[in-house]
Amino acid sequence: MTDFAFAGKAFDIRLDNGVIFHNTYAAEGNRLVYEQIDGAVEGSSEEVKLYVAELSPRMYLVGWNERSGAAVTQVLDFKTKRVTVFRSLDAGGSRTGEVHSGTFEEVK
Repeated sequence: MTDFAFAGKAFDIRLDNGVIFHNTYAAEGNRLVYEQIDGAVEGSSEEVKLYVAELSPRMYLVGWNERSGAAVTQVLDFKTKRVTVFRSLDAGGSRTGEVHSGTFEEVK
């Protein structure tokens, strides 16, 4: 297991657009299974490879690429339990992006 605060744990992430994810992280902190439990594509899920950097103690930049071609980057701040998300995806023949903020809590 790594020293990442999220490694081997599960969290519910609630975003400002009403979307809720259930994220389960591998013990090594290198993989994630996410499931959208509320929102436009409720029930969608995928296991992805993570790219992680510790920005400061208990604050992480976590990113991954999805099968759909979407690229997701999150800043997880374990001091404040806040998350900032950037998602980039193909839409209408061009690339678009969106930024969201929210909160997260560990699910035991």
